[in-house]
Formats: sequence, structure tokens, C-alpha cells
Amino acid sequence: MARGCERWPGAPNLSQNLLTETAAFGAEARRALLLPTEQGHQVGATLHEPSVQSEIANPKSKILLLPGWSGPRTGPAELLVQLASRLAAVGHAVLRIDLHGRGDSSGRFKDGDLDRMIADASAGLEYLQSKIGNPKSKMVVGGVCSGGNVALGFASLRPADVSAVCALSTLPFQPARSKDFDRRRRWKNLKQYAAKAIKPETWKKLVHGEVNMDRVKKNIGATEQSAAGERNLKDSARDIEKELLAWKGRALFIWGGGDEEAPPARAHFEKLHAQGCAQEARFETIAGANHNFYGRAWREELTAKIEAFLAG
Repeated sequence: MARGCERWPGAPNLSQNLLTETAAFGAEARRALLLPTEQGHQVGATLHEPSVQSEIANPKSKILLLPGWSGPRTGPAELLVQLASRLAAVGHAVLRIDLHGRGDSSGRFKDGDLDRMIADASAGLEYLQSKIGNPKSKMVVGGVCSGGNVALGFASLRPADVSAVCALSTLPFQPARSKDFDRRRRWKNLKQYAAKAIKPETWKKLVHGEVNMDRVKKNIGATEQSAAGERNLKDSARDIEKELLAWKGRALFIWGGGDEEAPPARAHFEKLHAQGCAQEARFETIAGANHNFYGRAWREELTAKIEAFLAG
């Protein structure tokens, strides 16, 4: 049965900006939501629920999924939509949210820093804990790329509330980034642009002024490290990696084997786990996969690894 967009108390009526109807999708049902934050903003969200009534009342787990830095709650090429759908179909309740200034969430994009995104995650958790199933049910937070950093940052802030984290293609937090990471990122971007440069459609876009050359220059030559005196939006006011040493939940890290940034990222988080972060941690690599797991077979393997982790 179709249901209208639900306004969580405190959220203004912005439903005209959202899907106004949600319905059953085979083994799952979806619902569009607006959630308030303690800072007075609203977070756009989509809830995926199992279609079996007993599983709605008592899902296997409650999962909050977070997108990368710039994108909406669909994730790259709808990665998070696909994951949420598959997980809901096997009995989990999954909430995908837009981060500050992205998608259907209010606020300005340029004001969306790491700590504000962690606050957005709190709004998602409060909804899942108070409205879905048993308040004491297992809570899992997952994210892709920077969304994984938000998930880990949230676990460090509220360790008693987060039993597990799934971090996909996640890199170390900004203070731990080295010049090697900058070099690898520039090299990866350069190869991607070189591959695009041999395509005729790229030259057509260039001729018609449809290529953002400023962004190209930034991606090839810039660093994510902030200049002296400048604020780095991807850094936190807290020492998150230090605080993570006190979090004793379960963690799953997955990278693509074709992602040049994966090896040093994996080594970094393996070291952090050895120092005390997470009581249990699994480190997985999907052979050949790129940063966003674009291939169908890669996504099937990714989903299988996440399902196995959740069942453990």
C-alpha cells in the first residue's frame, strides 16, 4: 500500500521536494522521510523495510547508510539504493540519508563539514531507534568513501549506540593523510581523465563548454590538505581516530582491488585496529573493483560480504 512522505515532528513541510508516494517493492517497502537535526536543519531520508510484518516489528538489525562527500543518499550509481534493497529483502531495516546541503537535506553545501555530517547521522539513528522495531535492536552504521569516515566518527561519538560499522572504500581521516595519498589520488584522477580524453564525446563537451576545467585542474594538481590558516571541512574538531580506540564494536572494511588508494588505506586501518579500535575487524578486498564498485559482479560480491558480516 502506498504511503505519503512522512514528516518527523519538528520538520517543516518540504514534501513537494520529495517523492510523495512510496510503496511495496517486492520483498521490501520504501518510505520517504524528513528528519530534524538538533541544529535546526532537516535531513532527507529513505527508509527500506522488509515486507514481512514480523520482520518490520523486529528487524534483524537497523542499518544507517551514508553517502560520500558530495553525492545524495542514492550513493554512486545507486550503490546505496541497491544495498538497502537487498538488505531489507532479507530482514533488515535500512535508512539512507542525505548529508547537510546535499539531496533533499536543508542547508548550504559549503557548510557541510565532517562534524555536521556526524550530527546528521544522529538524526538518522534517533529515528531508527525510536520508530523502528525494538529500541534495543542492533544498530549498524555504514558508508561509502567519506560516508565511512562519518560512520566511524559517529561510532567514536556514541560508542554505546553503534554495534557495528561497514566502511566501503574509506580512507584515513585527514590528519593521518600523507603526501603519498595525495600522489596516489592525483595519479588516479590523471588516468581517469586520460581515458576520457580519447573518447569523441569528451571533445564535443569540451568544444561546447560543458567540461568544468577548474575542477579538472583541481583534481589533477590540488591536495586535500588545507592551506595554512584555512579550515579543512573534512577534518573534525575531535581526534576521532584516538577516540575510536575506545570503541569496541565490530567493523567491516571493504575496498576495490583496482583502487590505487586502497592498499595504504587498508594498512592504516589494520594498524588502528591493532592499537585497539573495534573488538573485531574484517578487512576485505574485491579483486579488480574500482572505488565505487561499478561492476555488477563487484556489487554482488560486496553485498554478499556485507550480508555475511551482519550474520556473524
